[in-house]
Amino acid sequence: MRIGELAKRSLLTTSRIRYYESHGLLPKAGRGENGYRDYPDSMVSTLRLIDDAQGLGFSLTEIRDGLAQAGDAPPSKRDMLEALQGKLISLDQHIEDVMLRRARIVELIEELEHCS
Repeated sequence: MRIGELAKRSLLTTSRIRYYESHGLLPKAGRGENGYRDYPDSMVSTLRLIDDAQGLGFSLTEIRDGLAQAGDAPPSKRDMLEALQGKLISLDQHIEDVMLRRARIVELIEELEHCS
């Protein structure tokens, strides 16, 4: 399918698809005799996976590594669970760090408000 159709089916823009391709997240698309990119139907689910992973905070490098590890198949359930569990641990640590910084800011505000 051509990139316009892929964009419609994946709910992404053509520029986003080209961006993912240029950053090594997608294999280079084959070209038809007319020079247009020709994508397989399976690319729709790959693009949805990439977009969902980005929305969950995975970096392009993490996504690219996960896709490369899976090869031509989608990542396995086990690999996805490991990646999600790792991201959850990282997110929990980030929340803890932010809460500690917040508490320190509140302390400083209270100290400054009580100073003459």
